[in-house]
Amino acid sequence: MSEKSISERSVETLKWIQKEQKANGLGMVELDTVPDQLAVRFLLRKGDVFEPQQGMIKSVTELETEGEATDAVQNSSPWIWRTPKPKKKGDVPEPYQFLPYPDWSVLPSAVAEALRGMGFSGAPFLYEGYSYRKMAGGALRRKMIGTHSKETLLSELKLMGRTNEELTAIEQKIQTATADYRGKSKEITEVPISTDIVYHLKDNSFSLKS
Repeated sequence: MSEKSISERSVETLKWIQKEQKANGLGMVELDTVPDQLAVRFLLRKGDVFEPQQGMIKSVTELETEGEATDAVQNSSPWIWRTPKPKKKGDVPEPYQFLPYPDWSVLPSAVAEALRGMGFSGAPFLYEGYSYRKMAGGALRRKMIGTHSKETLLSELKLMGRTNEELTAIEQKIQTATADYRGKSKEITEVPISTDIVYHLKDNSFSLKS
């Protein structure tokens, strides 16, 4: 069986944290007690967990009950939840939301415009926390892995006071990383651009550490 990706491990670790903080009555968990330290650091970078005090972590969201999760799927209409078939034994395909062409009127205009001009093998379009892809019969939508698209990242860095020279250097590093690691998302999930920026290969999103 192939080793689990950091994304899969982070999902399992997040559920563990949510269960533990609910069971212990503290509403938070000691960082050092989390079994998968690499996954918890990944969650911290994504912003799914935070440190309310030094040495302690807390999930941003509460653990959903089975009924709540089912309701969320049912209430996603007109988006339809799908899980692709495993390509080989041991695969755990990631579910996604599908929107048929006739229902594209619900898409934000920026997303619809981007998808209409997109090829089936094109890079995903990132918009307000989701990644979108064009596919046969409609559109595919997943939650973004990171927190920023390239454009929103550069805009936020500019607001944070980065100089034009610094922004140009960062953009050059991003261009180099995307070119060097194109097509390698199955082997490498993320690449550091700088000490505070991480590039996520699967959907071309970025995480910015505070």
